[in-house]
Amino acid sequence: MVNNLPVEIERKHLAHLPGNIGNDATYIRQWYLPVEMINIDDGLALMGRRIPQEPHQEEWMSGIIKAIKQSDPTIRVRISDGSAILCIKGKTVGIERPEFEWVLSDSSWFEQQLSTSEWPFVEKQRWRIIAEDNHVWELDLFMGANDGLVLAEIELTDANEHYTKPDWVGDDVSGDRRLSNQQLANNPFTSWEPSMRVSLECRFKYPD
Repeated sequence: MVNNLPVEIERKHLAHLPGNIGNDATYIRQWYLPVEMINIDDGLALMGRRIPQEPHQEEWMSGIIKAIKQSDPTIRVRISDGSAILCIKGKTVGIERPEFEWVLSDSSWFEQQLSTSEWPFVEKQRWRIIAEDNHVWELDLFMGANDGLVLAEIELTDANEHYTKPDWVGDDVSGDRRLSNQQLANNPFTSWEPSMRVSLECRFKYPD
């Protein structure tokens, strides 16, 4: 943490599914909400519902205010395994950015509201894989409007931390904004110009 604020340090890579991937994937949907859905006048509220905070979360308020005042802030709700998680992310510097998360107590209410909304979202299957060097990878097979895209993410404790890529992990695309989940929700892979899709597909589809 920097100044007691939680920080995400993450690298993103193109990838393909290993042959022995298994069936233990988690189905995830992530919606990206407009900043107007967050209210911080009296504590923190999402879509008009107050979000209880632990004492350490109350210390995040200055970082939250800074994050939502930036241009194009990231306000995401993830639904998976019957749970709902709110995430607010601040400005990215290199591969680091402040990240604030809360488990939402009424997950069924939020799922119903989000499922009937027109807010942009991504859906994917995710595998959590521990590599030989003990780093944890999150391997995502996108579905729906991003069908066919496969990305792998690794969270690090330091931006310069060394890690070894498994053979199913390809190019580092951490700096490619088109491949952020928020951008894929608003500008999905299947809507890209054909030449752009082909260029990327040639890089992440590896021979068996």
